[in-house]
Amino acid sequence: MPTTVPEQAQAPADPGRAALAERLDIVTRIARRLFRVPVVLLSLVRERSPRLFTGQGVPASALGTEVAFDAATLAGAGPLAIPDLLADPRFREHPWVTGRLQLRFYAGTLLVGPDGAVAGTLAVCDRTPNALAEGDLLLLRELGRLAESELALVALGRSHEELLKQREQSRTKALVDTRTQLWNRHAMFELLDREFHRAKREQEAVAVILGEIDRFDAVVKQHGAAAGDAVLREVTNRIRGVVRRSDTVSRFGPDEFLVFLGRCDLENGSSLAERMRSRIRKSPIALGTQQVNVTMTFGVSASEGAAEWTPDTLVRRADEALAEAVRGGRDKVAAKRL
Repeated sequence: MPTTVPEQAQAPADPGRAALAERLDIVTRIARRLFRVPVVLLSLVRERSPRLFTGQGVPASALGTEVAFDAATLAGAGPLAIPDLLADPRFREHPWVTGRLQLRFYAGTLLVGPDGAVAGTLAVCDRTPNALAEGDLLLLRELGRLAESELALVALGRSHEELLKQREQSRTKALVDTRTQLWNRHAMFELLDREFHRAKREQEAVAVILGEIDRFDAVVKQHGAAAGDAVLREVTNRIRGVVRRSDTVSRFGPDEFLVFLGRCDLENGSSLAERMRSRIRKSPIALGTQQVNVTMTFGVSASEGAAEWTPDTLVRRADEALAEAVRGGRDKVAAKRL
């Protein structure tokens, strides 16, 4: 005997598609009971053809295939009622008519999507010839409206998810430096503000390293803006090669980088800055056929667990240390405690 489509066959991998299948399956079950028929079909348009999406009383293997009866409803702009499929030359040889299903009667109505375009069909089928009354066609259409409501809800949910995704992408884009793909100054202050409250609560030491590329303007002036971008990218890579995974690196200014170090004191922060300085100056940076030697100067500041500090004071102290190192001749590391 024909079987209802197993529930597991109606649960595609896509969670949104699975939820839609579950909702539309309810519509087909209601149709089956209201019309007292063995078979109900609900097809959705995919690539301009109606593909069986869910149903009652049909083999699970039929899911995703085009049903000729639904295609006829779609082609005729529906609704379509066929009192006797054996008497219709289009379908008398169809395997669902001559085979195990033994269908003789079909009535289908169009489903309209939230965009106003035809989205699919809802149909009821019987194994005996039938002449559907006008009131029954109206009832089938009302059930179609119920299915359309489910389609609209899913579309609305997807639109909402897409808007949230676009908003998050826009927000992320606004927080990322396009040249280095690091967090920008604004993003770093957001991080510092969050870490400020956490570190205060847990009484943890934190540190920041503010680094400046020495004479960066001269490099750009001599070699061009593209060379400046290449220097920024390579400096970014070298800094990333030194810091811990838990550390956060940002481009803080045209030639400045700020590194936040959680659970780090002044001594360890200074040691890490020295490693950065050595890594930057270790080898020249290739600029096409030319090479340029680049150095950086660093200022470090840190807060002990119980010390009073704010993100502004922490960065300001690192800036003071950086200025001190610049005055000392550049390519140096200076540190200041809060």
